[in-house]
Amino acid sequence: MRVPPSISGLLLLASAVAVAAEPSTTLLHNGKIYTVNAQQPWASAMVIDEDGSIVAIGDDDDVAEYVDDETEKVDLEGRLVLPGFQDTHAHVLDASSEAQGGCELTPQDDVPQWLKALKSCNSEAQDEWLLGSGFGLRTLLEAKQTPRELLDGIISDRPVAIMEETSHSYWLNSKALELSGIDTDTPNPAGGIILRDNSGEATGLVLDNAGDLALDKALPPSKALEEIYYQAVLAGQDELAKNGITSVADARVFWRRGHYEAWEKAAKKDELKARTVLDLWAYPTLDDDEQLAELKGMYDPGNDDSLLRVTQIKFYVDGIIHNTTARLQKPYDESLPGVDPKGLYYFSPERLERYSRELAKAGFDMHIHAIGDQAVSDALDAIEATDGQGRHRITHVELVDNDDIPRFKQLNVIADFQPSPYFTPSFLKDNEPAIGKRAYQMLPIRALYDSGARVTLSSDWDVNPLSPLGIMQNALSLGERSLPNLEAAVKAYTLDAAYTLRQEKDTGSLQVGKQADLVVLDQNIFELPVKQIGKTKVLWTLLGGEETYRDKSF
Repeated sequence: MRVPPSISGLLLLASAVAVAAEPSTTLLHNGKIYTVNAQQPWASAMVIDEDGSIVAIGDDDDVAEYVDDETEKVDLEGRLVLPGFQDTHAHVLDASSEAQGGCELTPQDDVPQWLKALKSCNSEAQDEWLLGSGFGLRTLLEAKQTPRELLDGIISDRPVAIMEETSHSYWLNSKALELSGIDTDTPNPAGGIILRDNSGEATGLVLDNAGDLALDKALPPSKALEEIYYQAVLAGQDELAKNGITSVADARVFWRRGHYEAWEKAAKKDELKARTVLDLWAYPTLDDDEQLAELKGMYDPGNDDSLLRVTQIKFYVDGIIHNTTARLQKPYDESLPGVDPKGLYYFSPERLERYSRELAKAGFDMHIHAIGDQAVSDALDAIEATDGQGRHRITHVELVDNDDIPRFKQLNVIADFQPSPYFTPSFLKDNEPAIGKRAYQMLPIRALYDSGARVTLSSDWDVNPLSPLGIMQNALSLGERSLPNLEAAVKAYTLDAAYTLRQEKDTGSLQVGKQADLVVLDQNIFELPVKQIGKTKVLWTLLGGEETYRDKSF
């Protein structure tokens, strides 16, 4: 899909509405258009020219000059129009890929139910490895046998690697441990923990980056995987468009596994349905000099016609609180055996600072996973070392020291939140055994918003559901931690997200000269109770004025 260049030489007329003297081909009228433009928040009509740019927006009289007999007219019948959603943190390829296996477990089930499901999957599996996902960590830890023994009891002749529901741990049988090179002498990799019994033998549960010891063996590059990754990119496009997403950052591109090539192939074949930024994964186990050179060589800002850009780097500083690997300033009240009492580091503060400084000079923006308060502080320090180069963001931001809250605005650091359905009062309570009363300070969206920091909302799909409407509902349902209003939530998913992706001059709001990236909804979310927002349906999605999705009812 061609992306039209930005319109230059726009003519500002004397009316209250800005228009430009360009030919128009499509009129959207009789609608409720929320523009996310502070100078003109609402409109009822819009004209889009043949290049996909907005040339007039306002009421019928304001756009009449740009409507003629050849104009295509779309009656919105009073429906709400918003700028297209921009998801700054989604795992598009991974979420759509069959590579990591189709054996899906249900986290709420018990161990016998998981074993029954795995046994069934094994009887149908064709590949060397049995891969899947969806077990619940705490349930597995409470079993009387070790995770390895449980799997060995049903599958001993094929390696098995099952990803936990949060993606931050793996359940392995003896065969998988052997092929992964994990034995009593194997050291913990950077950013990972191999859980062991009293004799030093691996229990079959590995945390965070230790899971890649298995995945790298299970998914070596191959022609078959190249095709799977490519098909995953294509499948992801349909999901994005169906959810009204017109821009996205694929938040962890495993460039050593062929992810980059899959995206590049789809872009070259004009098959993308969203403006896409790739976040290259910074591997914590690679040699720094070699990896930095590789990453710098992949930088690609694209051009005016590009839907694909390679301009961001994804780091993990730490793990997650759920398995006591998030890096904290004060020790956990209760942590898993073998894990440092304050959690772990994927990248030490010194390494993170070096990477951030050098890659920012090369043009990259940093996208830093930091969940614990020490990890957030370290990420801020690393960004400060870039001396103002780049538009960097910290994602998740679940615990933040009070002294660090003003630093986000001071350093122009974007706070990127994923208020998923998990962030309920019961979820906070579930973390109390690990971190005590600190659990009730998690996800300080409102504090950072009130501090003047730029806040974005995103999905972390497929850890969470993809729907921006559902995420916005959750961001308004957190009690005193909630965003102040729906307008703030919409801006976080549109204009502020566009800033994060370096495209706010062309997208993120509906105004003259910007691209007609927009979504039509079946309900006016500004008139709904908050708890109903997530049930709203996307009816129509346009990218640069071109349809990428249309519901059959529209």
